[in-house]
Amino acid sequence: MQLQNAVHLSHNSGRKTFYCKPFKNLFVMNTMSLAILAIASSLAILFTSPAPKNIQSNPPIPKNTDNVVWDQQAVNWLLEAQSPNGGWGAGSHSYQEVRDPHAVQTDPATTSFAAMALLKAGGPWKTNPYQKQITSALNRLLKDIDDRPDNGRITSLTGTQPQVKLGIHIDASMALQFLTEMRELINDPAYEQKIDKAAEICITLIQGSQNADGGWAGGGWAPVLQSAMANNALEQAQGRYSVDDKAIANSRQYQANNISAEGVRSEDAAGVPLYAAASAQRATSAEAREVEAIIEPGRLASYSTGKIKKEDITRDLESKGMDRDKAERLVQSYDVNQVSTKTLQSDEIWDGFGNNGGEEYLSYMMTSEALAQQGHEAWLKWRQSIESKLKQAQNPNGSWSGQHCITSPVFCTAAIIQAWNAGLSEK
Repeated sequence: MQLQNAVHLSHNSGRKTFYCKPFKNLFVMNTMSLAILAIASSLAILFTSPAPKNIQSNPPIPKNTDNVVWDQQAVNWLLEAQSPNGGWGAGSHSYQEVRDPHAVQTDPATTSFAAMALLKAGGPWKTNPYQKQITSALNRLLKDIDDRPDNGRITSLTGTQPQVKLGIHIDASMALQFLTEMRELINDPAYEQKIDKAAEICITLIQGSQNADGGWAGGGWAPVLQSAMANNALEQAQGRYSVDDKAIANSRQYQANNISAEGVRSEDAAGVPLYAAASAQRATSAEAREVEAIIEPGRLASYSTGKIKKEDITRDLESKGMDRDKAERLVQSYDVNQVSTKTLQSDEIWDGFGNNGGEEYLSYMMTSEALAQQGHEAWLKWRQSIESKLKQAQNPNGSWSGQHCITSPVFCTAAIIQAWNAGLSEK
């Protein structure tokens, strides 16, 4: 049986149109199959690890009413979408028409991604009203990693929407980010040991699957996005865990190579400049900020106008005790970050809004995170500019769905919640 209305992607940049491949000859699950999946999900056995000692009793979750603001509606929808086993699922790439979050199998990438959204939406951990749901997701993830197969990944699931579009190692990258966040928040020795063990497993798998060019193997439809998430995960974990500095440096170089003064190279971004620009901006933001912290603003202003050369800034960094290789790398990151930030300020690169997949929503999230690192004012300005577009694309039930590629409302909603809250403190 064939799908009669195959989902397709159209990114209009004024020059080219890109299409996702139509899905043909797929066996569509019938009503009985969906019912079985729903029942199986509802009967899933909860992972019974005790809650961390510092978990407080949750206050009542606000219910959807006409008076609830749009972002709270999104959070409420995500809470209701959580599976009884503590996880969330994006569903299979082969059955993208299945939008019911309780009719799909939970997966580590989506579970981690949704839990991170609740972390950001709930504010400081001590008063976060979603502690119970986040901890349930943590238990689910720890169990998934503990039960992982011997296949170089943390799950035996294949063909999930995140895996097909973002790469087969996206589960470990998403999981590592969530685990690192939770390790900073939970003060419970029993949990700390479990989180450390799981995080170290993810680091080993992520670093072991990196390509020689700094990207990651099995990169899916848009390899640059999987590489961006792996880079973010290792960068975030670096302060607590043993992470290979070379792996991060190579990853940043891979991202930087997609941006130059001549424009965006989007071959590894499925031909979509937004993906490459957002990934490069996010991957170079930390080192760009390091340059700005060392070089005085007037000096950087002269550099941006061409009054002084790249070599001058490099020597400035060396004069502060930095070795030549690192100084050159940081100047390159600064250059790439400036170009990618300027690129993302163009209306043309956002023209696809209204015909978005989860990859676009992920790109918005990375843009928001990068701007948050630049400073609150830059982030707040972007947040205000994007608000009307987010509201316009929101579903009546409070969620967002992709019109192509990653269609999962759980994934898309989690991405938007994180984009909206990226500049707010969550500790």
